[in-house]
Amino acid sequence: MMKNNKSRITNFVSVAPIATLIATSMLLSGCGGRDAHPVALTNPNDSVMDCAGISREFYANERQIKAVIHERTNAQGKNVALGAAGIFFFPAWFFMDPKSPERVEIDALRNRNGVLQDIAHTKNCAPMQSELTEAYKQLDSQKAAKSQKK
Repeated sequence: MMKNNKSRITNFVSVAPIATLIATSMLLSGCGGRDAHPVALTNPNDSVMDCAGISREFYANERQIKAVIHERTNAQGKNVALGAAGIFFFPAWFFMDPKSPERVEIDALRNRNGVLQDIAHTKNCAPMQSELTEAYKQLDSQKAAKSQKK
């Protein structure tokens, strides 16, 4: 009878590290990725902004969009690498970022810039031209392709 108990303990000891690894991987998978932080469509100061302020915010948003596009490209590359690594080491899949918060942030910044252009037009300010027209076309085509898959 004692021999049976020892074999059970030995089996438990050999399974414990594997179970701990799996549990830790699953807990850490919640840390994979980040939440989106979209900008507000309107601000309380919109009505008092002058043309220079509108222009500054518009181009600051454009710079932020460029940075988020760069971040999105890096995140997509990371997801591809983790997906491939997951074939050989499945816990890698837990660290993929399925949320794609960059898309939400880019859309919010674009919408905010649309509001800024409307305000500028209302105040007879010089029109602001986006430097990201090509990037927007590419993002829109990706979004359209994704919605067709659904």
